[in-house]
Amino acid sequence: MSERYRIVPTVTFQQDIERFVEHIIRREVASHAPDDRCLFRFRDAVERAMGILSFAPHTCRRSEEHRAFRELIIPFGHGGCIVLFAIRDVDVVLLAARDQHEHDYR
Repeated sequence: MSERYRIVPTVTFQQDIERFVEHIIRREVASHAPDDRCLFRFRDAVERAMGILSFAPHTCRRSEEHRAFRELIIPFGHGGCIVLFAIRDVDVVLLAARDQHEHDYR
């Protein structure tokens, strides 16, 4: 049986996700046909991604900008977000998240 990894979010990661949620809210409020389930779908997408990281984080691609780290794409809508993380023994440390259209992590 495979070892389970523990997901450890950093404050920066949590702030990035909050920023992403705020963006989704602003986008939906401004829409002509707002989707009241949009945040639930985003939450579900993030939870599925955390499931992958807790089981098989080594399957994710290495970051081109930060070769010691890895990235996981969370598909959502017409884009999604990319999570930058590090594997430390049994911990998967979530370092940052960015929209797929942003150029780099903060």
